Amino acid sequence: MMEQTRQEISLRVPGEMAYALVIRTALGGVAILKDLNVDQMDDLRTAADEACDCLLHQGRPVTAIQVHVKDGEGQLTVSLEAEFTGCREGDCADQTAVSKAVLETLVPQVELTAASCGCIQRIDLTMPKAV
Repeated sequence: MMEQTRQEISLRVPGEMAYALVIRTALGGVAILKDLNVDQMDDLRTAADEACDCLLHQGRPVTAIQVHVKDGEGQLTVSLEAEFTGCREGDCADQTAVSKAVLETLVPQVELTAASCGCIQRIDLTMPKAV
């Protein structure tokens, strides 16, 4: 019997808002490959835009954004992680509640992970796959 392996997809783009379009386009392709419906695909792409906006507009420069897609049992998780250096405690304004609320209107499960300085470093977006 052949064991089916879970696929993971990764993408790394420069830390500039213009590259959010690259992430949106890639996630559109992922949504098609992973059998998400059109509404889910639109919500995921819009949530990725919001996540990029959140990661890029804090108190420190971002050198790159890493995107990881994990295909789980009945769900898809997209993680967007900012790469940055030189962040000091107090550099980032706490907008966690607002960012999370906006993202949760688009994706059912959202997790924000902060770096030691308080800046949001990773955003995980998890949604069920269409049945």
